[in-house]
Formats: sequence, structure tokens, C-alpha cells
Amino acid sequence: MTAYRDSGAPPAADTAGTRRPTVVVITDLIVLAKHLRLLDAAERRGVTPLFVFGPETPADELARHRRDPRHPLSRLADEGLRHVADTSLETLLRAVAPWLRERPVRAVLNVGEVFVEAAGVLAQTLGLPGPGAHAARVCRNKPLQRLAAPALAPRWTLLDPARTTAAGIRDAFSAFPAVLKPASRMSSSGVRAVAGPDDIPPLLPDYGLEELLLLEERIAGREFSVETLVRDGAVLWAGITAKDTNESGTSFFTETGHTSPAPDLTPAQEKLLLDANTEFLRAVRFGTGMSHAEFRLTAEDRVVLMEAAARPPGDAITRLWRLATGMDLDAALLDLALGTEPPTAPPRRRARQVYLDHPRGHLTDVTAEDVPVHWVAEQGRWPDLPPLAENAPARGHAVLVSRHRGDLLGELADSQGRSVSVVLDAPLGTGIDAAAHDATGRVTIHTAAPSPAATTEEPVG
Repeated sequence: MTAYRDSGAPPAADTAGTRRPTVVVITDLIVLAKHLRLLDAAERRGVTPLFVFGPETPADELARHRRDPRHPLSRLADEGLRHVADTSLETLLRAVAPWLRERPVRAVLNVGEVFVEAAGVLAQTLGLPGPGAHAARVCRNKPLQRLAAPALAPRWTLLDPARTTAAGIRDAFSAFPAVLKPASRMSSSGVRAVAGPDDIPPLLPDYGLEELLLLEERIAGREFSVETLVRDGAVLWAGITAKDTNESGTSFFTETGHTSPAPDLTPAQEKLLLDANTEFLRAVRFGTGMSHAEFRLTAEDRVVLMEAAARPPGDAITRLWRLATGMDLDAALLDLALGTEPPTAPPRRRARQVYLDHPRGHLTDVTAEDVPVHWVAEQGRWPDLPPLAENAPARGHAVLVSRHRGDLLGELADSQGRSVSVVLDAPLGTGIDAAAHDATGRVTIHTAAPSPAATTEEPVG
């Protein structure tokens, strides 16, 4: 792959010889698949979206979706798209330089993790709204987050994979049980529970020799994320999402569910989480955009920062908040990038995403009773999932398949290992657990064993 792809054609006039204002959207295909409402939001606001796709976007899949007249990406002109080979600022600048010379760029909008830092620097340099270069840098590095907000941090230390020994760990750190995590990875990749110093050296070959490792005390307590819309450092809207993980009985911390808004929190606990989130945003001098910060709340109501991101949340969380509040968060992201204040709304329903455990083997099919199945990885797009009336009965909206047919399904060691989830919602004043149990029980994941002779079909839920 070259540094970037360019059709070589001059930018076309958008209307009658003039070029409309543009927004540079920096992303990857797997992320944009759930933010495709941005195209319609841009059209309504009179701006033309120009897309930079990163190295995690397969070129053949991007081309396939652009050839498909049913896919929104088919609407993109060649001159409105770049596909870059890495996420460095230098490569991003090479890709967008022709646009900056020839078009009126009004906004830079990043909707993924890997470009957070480069996009933050670009937006600030152009004098456009964004989280800011400093906030973007800190939010890409977990040790910097600990240093920026020490009152929210667990006890921690840094490890060098090339020099670390159990004896050295004993001398430097005593807060066991602990968690070992790479400083700059995402999707729970490489995050492992460790009971003591002797557990760590056998894990080190799984990390790069130059990779910075964080060892921190393991915090017992419920996990939450706080999603926030921020403009010029002021919080316009914040919502708390409850998280489920597979950490019980494993050494992993893969997220297996989200519920928005979080249930079973007292008003005082909600305030603790929201105040901690505001404290962190202030500490990193967050400017404008959407943030996603993850916290643990202990039995003693101590709030501890796990990690934070200067971007929209992953998985279906933006979809959950749309179901819960009616807010169009894709439109809100664009409004913030354009320097305008989006409308906000409180929750009126409760929405949940549940990831299912899967039988081991090659994925062949996913079926469900009464809930549509969407192969989002293969189709390159997520379903729209419009919100329901406030008192509408509980409903399973969609089954989302985030893997391809033929993929080998195995252990849920990180988020990339997950395969199938269900999205549902219910009235705010009613319990959602029964509805979730019913919706997941209607899904069957079909797999074929690695040996072609053996197949399994197991209902999960």
C-alpha cells in the first residue's frame, strides 16, 4: 500500500461551479460502518464529507462497498477519498494537503481510535474545533492519563518487557492482585489479570520488546463508562453506561455487554461518576468533541479511572444512547466539529447490547427468531435502529454479527474475539433483564468444527 491513494482527478465542483464547505472525516471502515448517518447529516448541513481511511480498512472491502449502489459509500466521488497506509501525522498531512489547498475545509472529525492523536493535532493547527492536541495525546496513552489525573488513578508502575523479572517487580510494586496492560493498545488487547510477580514474566513474550507496559492494582467494583459531548471545555451532555465483562473466572477483561443508561445507581453514585469524568476532562484540557471514559466504582464508592478516549465510544454504545434518548449522536458529532451546539435530551428508555458466548469452530450462520440478523462486518454497515416511543414494549432490535462467515471462533481474550450481539431496549421504568434473556435465547450461532466432518449448532444466551 502506498502512503495514500489519489485518483489524480481534479476536485469536481459541487454546485454550479462552486465548491461547498467540506468536513474531513478520518476513520476506518469497521468504525464508519456504524456512523454512516454522517453522510446524511453532512448533506443536511450543506457540507461535503471527504474521507480518510486508515490501514485497518481492507482495500478490497472498501472497493466492494463503493461498487455496491445500495451502500452509502457508493455516493463518494474518487476525489473525496484517501486510503492511507499508516496513522502518522505525516501521512495524514500528505493525504489531506490537496484538499486543504483546493477546498474550504470547515471541520476535521475523527471517528476511531487509531487517528485520535494525528487528527487532534491537525484540527488544532487549522484552528478548527477538536479535543486539542494535548488531550488527544493523553487519551492515547494510559500512563499519561494516570499522571494527568492522579487522584483518579489506581496504584501503578511501568514495566520494560526486555528487562522485567519477578524479583524486580517485587521490589517496585506490591499492589497485588493486579492488571497488566499495554499502554497504547485498544479493545482490551493484551490486558491480563495477574495474582503476583511470578505470573508476569511468562506473559512478557506476548508483548513487543519496545512496548510500554502498565502494571496497576486490580480494582474490584462495577465498571461504567461516561460518554460526554463537550464544547470548548464545557460539558453539554453526559450519560453513564454500565459494562459487563468476562473477567469472572478468566484472566481476561473482554467487554460482553453495555446498558445505557446504567441501572441500579443512586443519585449520589451518579454524581460521583459524572464529577470524576468532568475532573478528568478538565485535567487533560479537553476542548470540543465526544469523549468516552471508563471507570470502576468500588463498594466504598471510590471512583477509579481505567482509561479514557477522545472519540466516540465503541461497540453499539452510540446506538444505545440513540434508542435511550432519541438523540442523533452522529449529527451531534458533526455539529460539534462544525462549531455549533447540538440538541441534547435526557434518557426516556433503557437500551442494552449483549455479546453472546459462541461455540468454538468456524462460523457458518447466525439465526434468530423475530429479530433481524445483520452481518455488519460483511455488509460494511450497521442497521439504523430508530428510537421507539417512550412507553413502547421492550423490543429486540437487531442481532449484529461482527465476524465473517468462515472465521474461526475461539476464546474471548479481547474484543476482536467476539462474534454476535443483540441490541434491545425497554421502557426506562421497567426491568430490562428479562427482555435481554428472552432476546438472547432466540439466537443460534452455527459453527463447523475445523474437521469438515463435524458440525455443531448450539443455541446461546
